[in-house]
Amino acid sequence: MQILDRRTLLALGAASATLPFAFAARAGVGGAEVFTADEAGALVDSTVILGESKALLVDAQINMANAGRLVALLRASGRDLETVFITHAHPDHYLGLEAIVDAFPAVRVLTPAPIRPLIEAAAQGTLDYLTGTAPAGTFASRVILPEALDADHLLLEGERIEILPPMHGDTALVSAVHIPALDTLIAADFAYADTHAWVAENLTPEALDQWRASLTLLEEIGAATVIPGHRQTGSANDASVFAKTRAYLDQWQAARASATSAEELRAAMMVGNEGLGLTFALDMAVGAAFPG
Repeated sequence: MQILDRRTLLALGAASATLPFAFAARAGVGGAEVFTADEAGALVDSTVILGESKALLVDAQINMANAGRLVALLRASGRDLETVFITHAHPDHYLGLEAIVDAFPAVRVLTPAPIRPLIEAAAQGTLDYLTGTAPAGTFASRVILPEALDADHLLLEGERIEILPPMHGDTALVSAVHIPALDTLIAADFAYADTHAWVAENLTPEALDQWRASLTLLEEIGAATVIPGHRQTGSANDASVFAKTRAYLDQWQAARASATSAEELRAAMMVGNEGLGLTFALDMAVGAAFPG
């Protein structure tokens, strides 16, 4: 799977524009439900895509409490979970897989082929570290490694769920998910709504420009519903998440360029952002910018 270029992504959007009308005449994808974790779960969004009798889950939470609540939502849907798709290699999106797999033993867990080795390299060490920082049972007892997905789509009861090739977001490789039948884009960690963004891996103007370019490509799909990777409960699921994320990246770049200390950088990033969630993400970014 290759990094998506502008021409390919725009062609994909144009090709899928008429699909909702084709889907309307037959059974299949009927809706999506978004589960948003609490602050202890990093306000991660997991999306359940609903078919007639099956479901597909995008991202699987970080701790057992939130993953357990997600399992309850899945069971309440009355659907059999067929597939879990992991968008990228940050642990808050996959460490909760144990609860999902234990509840649905036949489920298949997938991630894009370029992302799988990143998860494999980091997962056990991350789980060991987190387990040592929290009460027993907070985190999973084992790592569930996704299989590598080489295709550009998944099927839910015969209907295509488009898997967009990995691009640069809050980390080097993130894959968004487009659901043409629902006019919905699961933007994952390209977009944030009413939280601090994870910019600790984006300390240079070049990296931030790559992130902005990805936002532009995704926005040009024109989906009516856009589900960010992180948001506060009640935040909008629409194209406004792109502007919110860009504004945060712009503020971060300007503050980073002018700040001479960690304290100055953090203070600059809190201006106008006093009500945002995930302050730990800001603290981690400031620590990365001013180590030691």
